[in-house]
Amino acid sequence: MPTWKFTVEATDREGRRGRHTGLVDSHSEAAARQGITESVQAAGYQPCGPVQLKPKKGR
Repeated sequence: MPTWKFTVEATDREGRRGRHTGLVDSHSEAAARQGITESVQAAGYQPCGPVQLKPKKGR
């Protein structure tokens, strides 16, 4: 299963904007985007831009 590096801009409840980055394992790019969006929202943030993904190189 490929690992993806992600970056997404999101705002908190007070409207402060921040950048969330990390790694996610997913069989497809679409599933990775969906999972990241759901995780950010579950943490109390609202994405305010697209999720940017890049395949992680190496292991």
